[in-house]
Amino acid sequence: MENSLRLNRPELHITAETGVLEAPAGAIFADGAIHVFHQFRPTPTSGAKWAHQVASSVAYDWDVCDDVLAPEGDEIDILAGSSVGTDEGVELFFVSTTADQSEATGRGELLGSEIDHGDKGARQFQIQRAAIDNISEMIDVSDDPSTIDPHVRRLGPISIDDSAYAVRNLVTPCVIPHEQFGGWVMVALALEGETEARIVVLSSTDRQNWKVEGPLQLEGNAKLPTSRPFAPRIVRMDDVVTGEAKDVVVVTFPNESTPSRETAGYLVGTLQGNTLHVSTDFRPLDFGPDFTRPRIIQGESTVMFGLVGTHPQAVGVDSWANCLSAPRHLTLADGKLYQDIVGAPAAVRGFSDYGIIYTAQLDASQGKVVADLVNQDGKVVLTITYAANEISIARNGVNTVSAPLDDADSDTLAIFVDGPVCEVFADGGSATLTSTVLSEQPASAIEVKAHDGAKVIASMRTKGKEIQRRNAGLTSPEEQERFMREALLADRELATGVDEEL
Repeated sequence: MENSLRLNRPELHITAETGVLEAPAGAIFADGAIHVFHQFRPTPTSGAKWAHQVASSVAYDWDVCDDVLAPEGDEIDILAGSSVGTDEGVELFFVSTTADQSEATGRGELLGSEIDHGDKGARQFQIQRAAIDNISEMIDVSDDPSTIDPHVRRLGPISIDDSAYAVRNLVTPCVIPHEQFGGWVMVALALEGETEARIVVLSSTDRQNWKVEGPLQLEGNAKLPTSRPFAPRIVRMDDVVTGEAKDVVVVTFPNESTPSRETAGYLVGTLQGNTLHVSTDFRPLDFGPDFTRPRIIQGESTVMFGLVGTHPQAVGVDSWANCLSAPRHLTLADGKLYQDIVGAPAAVRGFSDYGIIYTAQLDASQGKVVADLVNQDGKVVLTITYAANEISIARNGVNTVSAPLDDADSDTLAIFVDGPVCEVFADGGSATLTSTVLSEQPASAIEVKAHDGAKVIASMRTKGKEIQRRNAGLTSPEEQERFMREALLADRELATGVDEEL
């Protein structure tokens, strides 16, 4: 990422007001609202915390709430985990880090931001729980940014029986209810040595006392990448085609061709003990260069957020970095995940100045359809190319990434642009690509052309308010006031019947 660029803050995607958003930490539905927790650092030398944002009516109108977790006592960082709904309210599973007492190291050197990505460092890790009795009351924000919401009660570390398989330093816990285990299941990473990690499965009946089932094993022809895993997730979903209940396991790995990037992918199967009986191959969740570390809300509607790496120039008190993807509704159909965004056009019209959504039905059995994202300087900053068997993204003419397309009854394309983020959904969300937009100027338009026999059968564009004003020539306060006066005069004439021709 080019750090010299001062990218535009997203208007509809979750980001930290200031500081670095490091990962989605958990999310939950409650009383018609979406509550999202994310790990972030207010400054590079701060310990990681959990922040909280909520959308009560439209899933893109985010309100910032008080933070929910911060380091206490000897704790250095509070790292991401998961959140679950219970009969009593909401529980948070998080990881605290402390100094490894066997090594004399300064606390500042043990911040996660100071240690190479994937390294353990001279740290110890511990999974803990916290409880929220009434999450709907957590809607206020204090003037003091260090305030932690008083509705959050720490419950202390979990208890782990690892007699079947010894583990230490468990991180990134994902907890869901699971009938096969008579209660709850957790997938987490057990750190081994300085840089290695292994996915392990644990079970519990009360969410406090956990038993290690063992390292995750696969039965079937599918295989996971052999590199070091990150952020394992599990979600229970019904396949809408077969009607079977399935376990979807999501894991993030370094990208094989570009190790500095990460690829989150998934397997579908049935989990019994620590063995996943796999029915699909490992498939990327998103083929773009900038989507990773997803968190999933399990419920009547399954929704996923991912981390999007957007790194503007970090200068001044209002500096920020990274955001979350749009909330994606997941559907499992015949062993494959489909992703969709709901309500985004209304959000672009109502809550953004520079957002754009383009949706189209295509015929690309021959040729290709090319969509160029143009900024306000008239420069093409991103190009999406849709062909019969492949969709690709190129940033500023380079860094092309692509995704294969299956044969579909109809070719569809949706492009969602919000500040530094572009999310592309092809063929009903069977393939997605997420990319940052390397431009200091806001988006202006998506220009689409069909080539070599391809066709755009139908399309729709939704644009933010400022783009609409610019398209109408209302680029100054004086022009906007003139337009309002003329509109009010026309309304008055229509109401009084003065204009007989109308």
